[in-house]
Amino acid sequence: MRVTGADSRSGREHRAGRLRVTTVEIIVRVPPCRPVRELVELTQHMEDLGVDRVSFPDSQLLWREVWSTVSAVAVSTERIGLAVSVTNPVTRHPTVTASAARSIAEIAPGRLTLAVGAGDSALTHIGERPVRSQTLEHAVGAIRTLLAGEEVAHGVHPWRLHHPVAVPVTIGASGPRNLALAGRIADGAVIPSMAWDRDTGIVRDAAKAAGRDPDDLSYTMTRSCVITDDPERDAVVFKPMCLRLAQLGGAELFAAAGVPVDVPDHDLELGDLGHPEDWDEAVKTCSAWISDEAALWFARTRSLFGTPDEVVAQLRELERNGVRSILLSHPGAFSLPSDLIETLGESVLPSLRRSGS
Repeated sequence: MRVTGADSRSGREHRAGRLRVTTVEIIVRVPPCRPVRELVELTQHMEDLGVDRVSFPDSQLLWREVWSTVSAVAVSTERIGLAVSVTNPVTRHPTVTASAARSIAEIAPGRLTLAVGAGDSALTHIGERPVRSQTLEHAVGAIRTLLAGEEVAHGVHPWRLHHPVAVPVTIGASGPRNLALAGRIADGAVIPSMAWDRDTGIVRDAAKAAGRDPDDLSYTMTRSCVITDDPERDAVVFKPMCLRLAQLGGAELFAAAGVPVDVPDHDLELGDLGHPEDWDEAVKTCSAWISDEAALWFARTRSLFGTPDEVVAQLRELERNGVRSILLSHPGAFSLPSDLIETLGESVLPSLRRSGS
């Protein structure tokens, strides 16, 4: 949907905020894989539909530059929350990140959140390793200090950000060290949903040990999401994710569920299973190791998946279990989640609002 001109602004003013999903914040991850104008138009449509927040990942070789994208979206929308999830302290020096976040916060007051992590594709695609926890701790601490208007000691040249603006700075983490780090020093954590209770417990325990109130922190669950009228048919779309999980040590999860998978030798040239350029082709390739049954198990247990009514029920269950923020992503690194957004806006969010009223 293309939204331009004065009429579109009037429409946004009329519809903005018409759907607020009780206590669960619905965030949709949008890879900046298309021209910025298209990303702006998609986000305007998300605002119309009542999506709470749009999140853009940072990976300079894969996608458009993230802060340029967020800036264009910020000046072209009025209500929708904005997030950079996740950036890193190698390709983005902490002072650069703090300055960028301050600038967006001036454009869109109160709408930006920032997540910093050890680094994934932004680093691996340039031959760099993810950073150690100590480096991440220094970076997040520096960014938060700068945005608070305080000085960061740095040899004979201390850092100070002129005209700071407060922005929540969270940590994207899956390992215990960085989860604990989020509890000690950050404003919250962005966490994969594989072991949600255990991982949020690590964050909360670390916050308590540091003399902080864990209830003051934010906890965002990340989950892939496919909404379909034919779950049996469409579960195969998760096969690249299944194989990547198995290669990263998750094969025992499939075995315990009764859907064992073969893990290919690590020297096979399968490409980047987290960001395949042709997702359909990656599904075909991964089918040599991942059965339809294994993909369906992953879809049903590790994702938000099913018909609109089933996804509404899953979101309600997560809410009952204390989830207050969820970041949804679609299986696709170089396609926009247009279908997911449309179905969320037209079928899922209205049902959530009705059932929560």
